[in-house]
Amino acid sequence: MRTTYSILICLLPLLSHAQDGYQMKGNADETTADFLSSYYHQDGDNAAVTGGIGTEKLTDVANLFVVNVPIDSVQAIDFTAGADNYSSASTDNINSIVSSASSRDTRVYAHLGYTRKNLKKGQTYGARIGFSREFDYTSFNFGFSWAKEWNEGNSELSLNAQAFIDRWRLIFPAEIRSRVRGTISSPNRQSFNFQATYSQVINRRLQMSVSGETVYMNGLLSTPFHRVYFADQTRPDIERLPNSRLKIPLGLRVNYFPFDNFVMRSYYRFYWDDFGIVAHTASIETPVKLGSSFTVSPFYRYHTQTAADYFAPFSAHLSTEEFYTSDHDLSGLDSHKIGIGIKYAPLYGIGRAKISSGKKLLKFESVHMRGAYYKRSTGLHSFVVSLDLAFKIK
Repeated sequence: MRTTYSILICLLPLLSHAQDGYQMKGNADETTADFLSSYYHQDGDNAAVTGGIGTEKLTDVANLFVVNVPIDSVQAIDFTAGADNYSSASTDNINSIVSSASSRDTRVYAHLGYTRKNLKKGQTYGARIGFSREFDYTSFNFGFSWAKEWNEGNSELSLNAQAFIDRWRLIFPAEIRSRVRGTISSPNRQSFNFQATYSQVINRRLQMSVSGETVYMNGLLSTPFHRVYFADQTRPDIERLPNSRLKIPLGLRVNYFPFDNFVMRSYYRFYWDDFGIVAHTASIETPVKLGSSFTVSPFYRYHTQTAADYFAPFSAHLSTEEFYTSDHDLSGLDSHKIGIGIKYAPLYGIGRAKISSGKKLLKFESVHMRGAYYKRSTGLHSFVVSLDLAFKIK
């Protein structure tokens, strides 16, 4: 918590120099809508469901709809709804029956948000609620936000707070259900996030932002159907982790425009948590505009992390330990992600159509496609392709 507060203390003097004469812009008189779809496939040999060995094959098809509707110049609502349909060879191994109900599932989720601007003070207030549900858990969340811009809109400080209330459906590995049932006191989990972000336009070619976040989690933080095998006994147990976790990520983002049709977007994040993980993530994306309609954006991300204190691979834990996991997401690892995006956005849009008796105009704004390949040192590899169709109603 001290790290986030330190960022706020450093930024308070900047707020005191905000220009009283500046008035922020109101909402545009147009509704925006995006339809996004993606296909994701992964494979590997370190499934946590089977104790750190075995297939990690998974396929996910996701569809998402996002709409933002201005009520007037100062108020707006936004709505997000989506569904992920996946098939997973690893979760199918929860049971002894192949192609069981756990081998495929659908996650559905939705979020509703409201924002209100104070144009004279340059402030924006927001609130949101949402939920998510799939076969083994249900989650509800709510949050609040505040942002202030000044210096002709070139400086902004934003604060966001969110809470997630989750409830697990306790599903255990088939062969040890009778033994481990009752060893978990509660299926509930709560997460509380607070984030502060300061953004600054330094000049016409350079922009930057810094962010600090505190995440506190409490409750059932282990996954009930993850097995752990031991070096000193043959029978497995379920994954067991502490009932609280503190995470602190710090981020720096820098965008540089060396030429009018070329951007360098760089990002660095430092991460620490009290499970013992320290991580560094760096990425760069270089959008290049080709003519008036096309933008090509190659990107690359590198990530490295130390292992959690409670991680050991298959059959390496001792049964006398208090906490243990063989989930390779918590192992020491390096990963690389490389990909490219292509965006087609003509100046006057792709197409137009009149709606609502000719009083409203639907404009097909752009098409954005992205593809990426991911590989990490544990052997997991994946690829994803996505499509974003953007529309405006005015």
